[in-house]
Amino acid sequence: MDESDHPLFVTLKVEDRSALQHVVRQYSRLESEVKMISIVDPSREDVNCLSIDVSDVTEKQWEALEVAHELGHYSTQRGGNLSDIADALGISKSAASQRLRAAESKIVSAILGATQITETV
Repeated sequence: MDESDHPLFVTLKVEDRSALQHVVRQYSRLESEVKMISIVDPSREDVNCLSIDVSDVTEKQWEALEVAHELGHYSTQRGGNLSDIADALGISKSAASQRLRAAESKIVSAILGATQITETV
């Protein structure tokens, strides 16, 4: 068993979401994958850590999510429609839609699963 068989766990404290997004983008440039993201709300007295296993999200799905986010697809004043996302990725509109739906489904399932586990503990 070599070093690559052992996962690396990194704990960071960041002030806001944009700092976290920057860290994740920089990390994704390495030859490693983000397997789990843990979110701690320091404003709560009973600091619970919610760990979300995102290892099922493929590299192409992550890329689609990042592009969609950068184009404002998930913002309140929605931007970045599927055509824009598909153009940025260089794929068809239906392929972009499928990638986003698959990634979103995996992430939502992971969040709900982690939340249910936390609530029962």
